[in-house]
Amino acid sequence: MADGASAGRVVVVAQDGSGAFSEIQEAIDSAKPGDTIVIKAGHYREDVVVHSKDRLRLVGESRDTVTILGLKRVGAFRIGKWPYGAHDIEIRDLTISENGGLAVGIFNGSKILLTNIRVQGQLYVQQAKDVRIEKSLLGGSETIGVSFSDAQGEVVGNEIRDNDYGIKIAGNSDVRIENNVIANSLYEAVVFQSGSKGAVVGNRLVKNGGGIVVHAGAQANLKDNIIPSR
Repeated sequence: MADGASAGRVVVVAQDGSGAFSEIQEAIDSAKPGDTIVIKAGHYREDVVVHSKDRLRLVGESRDTVTILGLKRVGAFRIGKWPYGAHDIEIRDLTISENGGLAVGIFNGSKILLTNIRVQGQLYVQQAKDVRIEKSLLGGSETIGVSFSDAQGEVVGNEIRDNDYGIKIAGNSDVRIENNVIANSLYEAVVFQSGSKGAVVGNRLVKNGGGIVVHAGAQANLKDNIIPSR
C-alpha cells in the first residue's frame, strides 16, 4: 500500500463459489494487515463494514460490474465503527448504492482512499482524517453528495452530480476540493459551514442552483474555479 509495507495475501470473493469467499463481509472479517480482497462481478446485497482493520485493499473487478447494495442497515458500506476505527484502507473499482439514504459512511478512520468508485447516494465522512476521494462518480443523493463533519481530507478529480447539495463541509473540518466537476445540484455546489475551513481550487461548477457559499465563521481559499454562464 501507500506506506510501502509488505504485501499480504490476495483473497477472491465470487458469488459463483470460485473464490475463497462468496460474501464480501466474510472476506473482510478474516483479512490480515496487508491483504487485498478482489471482488468479482456481481450484485452484493449485504451490509459491508470495515473496522478494526489496518492496511486493507478492496478492489472490484470493475466499477461497472461490481455493485454493493446494502441489506438491513442505513449505509451500504461503512469504514470505521464507533469506537473502533480503520487505518490505511483503499477501496477502488466498484459501485456502492445507497441504503436508507446513505451509501458510504466513513467514521473514526484514518488514511482512507476511495478511487475510481461510483457512489449512488450520499458519501458521509465524520471524525476521520487523511481521507482522499478521487477519480470517482458521486451523485444521486436527495440530500448531500459528499459531506464532511469534523473530518479532514481531499476531494480531487471527481464528478459530483445530481444531488440537492454537491459538497458540504461542517464542524471542525479541513477539506481541499480540487479539479472536480460539480453539476446539477438543486442548491449550492459547495457549502462551508461555520467553524470549517479548506480550499476550493480549479473546479468546474455547472448548472447548480448556487455556487460556493462560505458561511460566517468559516474559512475557505477560493481559486481558479469556473462557473459557466447558463
